[in-house]
This record gives sequence, structure tokens and C-alpha cells, in this order.
Amino acid sequence: MVTLGESELAGATRAGSGLSGGQGGSGSGTGEGSGNGGCDMVQRLQDALRTDPEVRQAVAQAQGIAGTGRTPLLWNGRWVQTQGEEGEGLAGVRQAIALEVAFAPAACKSQRMRGMVLIAFSDARGGPRVALGTGSWRWSDLLNAR
Repeated sequence: MVTLGESELAGATRAGSGLSGGQGGSGSGTGEGSGNGGCDMVQRLQDALRTDPEVRQAVAQAQGIAGTGRTPLLWNGRWVQTQGEEGEGLAGVRQAIALEVAFAPAACKSQRMRGMVLIAFSDARGGPRVALGTGSWRWSDLLNAR
């Protein structure tokens, strides 16, 4: 499992950072959308994923394996898979993310991002979370990733 530490996630974009079309947010996400209203895609994903019990269970299990202070990385230009993983574990989480992105408004999918995004499954400090991102990317890139 590929994991990231706190120092690697220090500038990560988080839900509620105020990202919308053309506005910068906190962290490393630029929030540049198509200029047609954009959206806070991180908040959108986080809200949707928190309501899925199977996704929450898979992330909690992965967080336990990753250990304290480490966060599983799901996508870095490609979907990251754990060795020997076939449709189990975080595969369901990746599928849920791709589904949310696929049905998001066009302004959300075309939103330009930079760096890491952090999706938290709890508001509690040290709660389960996952990261995704790379240098410069758009949410639609997750739909074409292998």
C-alpha cells in the first residue's frame, strides 16, 4: 500500500476550502474551473463517500494497515493498487470515487487542480482518510486512469 505522511499532505486541498470556479482555495488546489460556477469537488466527494458504509469500512481497514500518521494514496495519475488486490479492499473506494466524478457537473469535472487532495471520513483528528492527486490534473483524469 502506498501511503503519505503528514509532511507530504501539509498543503493538500481539503473539503470546504472554498474551491469554486476561478477561485483559489487553501492548500495546493487552485480551484480553477471552467469559469461556469465550478464546485468544491472535494466536499462533494467527501460527503458522498462518508454515507457509504462499505467505503467507510474499507477506508478504516486501510487506515489501520497504513498506521498512525500515514494516509493511503489512491490515485497519482493512475489508480494505485495494493499488491494482489482484485476487486477487494480499496477497489470499491476507487469505484465509488469514479462514479461520483462521472456524474458530477461538467464544471466540476473540468476543474483544474494541483497537488494532493485529502478526503476525510471523520471530522475527528486522526480519523480515516485517503489522498489522491498529482502535479497538475483535472477531476476528469480519474475517469481515464487505469
